[in-house]
Amino acid sequence: MNQLTYWARWVAVLPGSVLAGLLMTVPLHLVLYNTLSNFIDPVPELPERVLTPLVIGATIVWSGARIAPGRKMETAVVLFGLWMLLLGGSVALTLFAVNLRGRQLFFQGGGLAPVMALVGGFVGLWIARNEARPTTRP
Repeated sequence: MNQLTYWARWVAVLPGSVLAGLLMTVPLHLVLYNTLSNFIDPVPELPERVLTPLVIGATIVWSGARIAPGRKMETAVVLFGLWMLLLGGSVALTLFAVNLRGRQLFFQGGGLAPVMALVGGFVGLWIARNEARPTTRP
């Protein structure tokens, strides 16, 4: 790998992982819609609102580790830390009833969405750790 590719991949870690996380909401929406529309009409929004933070968190941590040219586990830990900072900030803004552009923040599903975001970060970290671990065969 030449130097330009190496540094371009390091620069692309954060934007690439965020883009991957946002793009993963499309298959999540399609799967939930196709599954739930067979049983419920109209399709409720709550399952998607609760599962979206899980999918985004896991994808950001995992895909960022995949994009990084080296030190994949360290990259996953840093992205996990950034995800936890974002989660903590949003929970703090919600708990302290801060208005953002005239809108009040509230927890989706009675606080289940932040819990799923926490779980998603850990899932992404776990997947990245399993991929970074060398495989040994007996």
